[in-house]
Amino acid sequence: MRVLVKAFLLGLVSLVLLIPLGFVLITLGLPAMAALFALTIPVVAVLALVGIPVFLVAVLAVVVLSVVFGVLGAILAIGFAVVKLLLMVVLPIVLLGWLVSVLLGARARRTPVP
Repeated sequence: MRVLVKAFLLGLVSLVLLIPLGFVLITLGLPAMAALFALTIPVVAVLALVGIPVFLVAVLAVVVLSVVFGVLGAILAIGFAVVKLLLMVVLPIVLLGWLVSVLLGARARRTPVP
């Protein structure tokens, strides 16, 4: 119980000291913040006038590059799909047709026609 009363009294004394200190900091800090805000208005204006066009140009460049690489990627994807179709479907059919024609041609050469 003694520790609880000691902590309570210590908190009470610290509040008695901190509340006037807070009022002093508010009294000094608010005008300082207002002066700093007034000094930053021209800097913010210049950044807005210069920064927004630069930002828009950067965004436009990113969009153009994205479109270019997107279209290029789509064209390459179609090309790879065609090559894959060629290798997986057309090439075995062509090889099978060639093999059948070679076998039929060899058979036709072997058997004489009467």
